Amino acid sequence: MSRKKNKVDAVEGDAATAAGHDRLSALPDDLLHKVMSFLRAWEVARTCVLSRRWRNLWASAPCVDLRVCCKHRHRQLPLRLTRFANHFLLLREVSAPLHTLRLLSTADLNGTPTLPYSPKYDEDGEDYCSTDVEMWIRAAINRGARFIQLSQHPRQDDLSDLESVPLISRHLKHLHLSGTMLYDRTLRQLCSQCPSLEVLELKGCHLDAPQISSASLISLTMVDCRIRTHLSITAPNLVSLCCVNPYHHAPSFENMGSLATATITLKDSFLHDKFEDRYIEPDPEVFECDSGSDPESDDDSDADSNLSEEFYGDEVLGGQNVIRSLSNATSLELIADVGELILNREMEMCPIFSNLKVLTLGEWCMADDFRPLVLFLQHAPNLERLFLKLKVDHEEIEDDIKPEGRSFVCKNLVTVKIKCPKDDERVHVLAHFFVANGIAMEKISVYHRPTRQTCKSLALRWG
Repeated sequence: MSRKKNKVDAVEGDAATAAGHDRLSALPDDLLHKVMSFLRAWEVARTCVLSRRWRNLWASAPCVDLRVCCKHRHRQLPLRLTRFANHFLLLREVSAPLHTLRLLSTADLNGTPTLPYSPKYDEDGEDYCSTDVEMWIRAAINRGARFIQLSQHPRQDDLSDLESVPLISRHLKHLHLSGTMLYDRTLRQLCSQCPSLEVLELKGCHLDAPQISSASLISLTMVDCRIRTHLSITAPNLVSLCCVNPYHHAPSFENMGSLATATITLKDSFLHDKFEDRYIEPDPEVFECDSGSDPESDDDSDADSNLSEEFYGDEVLGGQNVIRSLSNATSLELIADVGELILNREMEMCPIFSNLKVLTLGEWCMADDFRPLVLFLQHAPNLERLFLKLKVDHEEIEDDIKPEGRSFVCKNLVTVKIKCPKDDERVHVLAHFFVANGIAMEKISVYHRPTRQTCKSLALRWG
């Protein structure tokens, strides 16, 4: 009996010790708010029942995340999201700043507005509409939000827009939009009425405006955006630029004197005013609303793998000044297929890249006996690292490739990495070319990527 009693006393003592030393609750509010930033808003609200310490902590949490996708990760959704979100924002501490708002566009699949007094519920309890989304964004702007993320709902085909939202804020620094229609009025407000806006991320958006002109922008990302008309981008203080697969028109660039890093990926067949595209519908059950792909990652998968396109004629729209605007950059990545028009056209006015240290080029630089590659090397005297991403299979290579007589001087070039299909004969030609221009063989390395035949073999083996 005494031994059992001692065990019971020990267990009760450990529980009492644990209860008396709640290290998590002993943390300062700032750290606890940081923990809450990884939770959805309804999960944050539930922390009020943990203890007296947590009772009102949710009301001053600076991050409000109202995204309702990722159902395999967040199974218990609020039954009446609109009512919950309105109360959550209304009952927050008045003096507590709202730094971050994350939300999805309306899940109303019928495309009809939902009246506040007549809510519509689907099987998941998502009862909000575009009017609610706009109201929540306005509330965040009024509370001095610095970061706003509006992502397209995985089950919503229609694009949202911000036409009814006055984007006027001296606090907003980071705006992330996906699946959004942006007209001239909205973009002009962002550029002229948001003087602190430093980061603008646009993914899968439609732009119908002639200009983006901002003196405050430091980082601009445009991935898979539909540009309906000629678009000029002027950003004298821009440091980082990422433009991947624009459609209909490639943007033109002006006044990029502060640019340090840039990633440009272009495809001619997308750049036409009669371009048509069709997507494979994503599976909403596995849709990850908060896991965007990194456009700068070393991923060989084609960005348009889920896209079929039709191309009429051979006029390629936009892209003026795309090379010359990058002349002050220290790191460049320019990706396109062989024969793509815009980059080859703009290389005819190739400037001196005196600051360029890191250069990544795609298949397009192999055209005309490596002429684009040679031009870049001749105009980048301080280059230190060169990366070539080649993807043409061996059977497509022309036999007579002779870049002899084309010299360059890159005294600081210490690394040349070539990623190409196995048995790509151009590797030997490139190696001789670099060695002939003073680059030691030990500085050149080759990485093989799977060829199309290899991929077919693997598909047959594992299919």
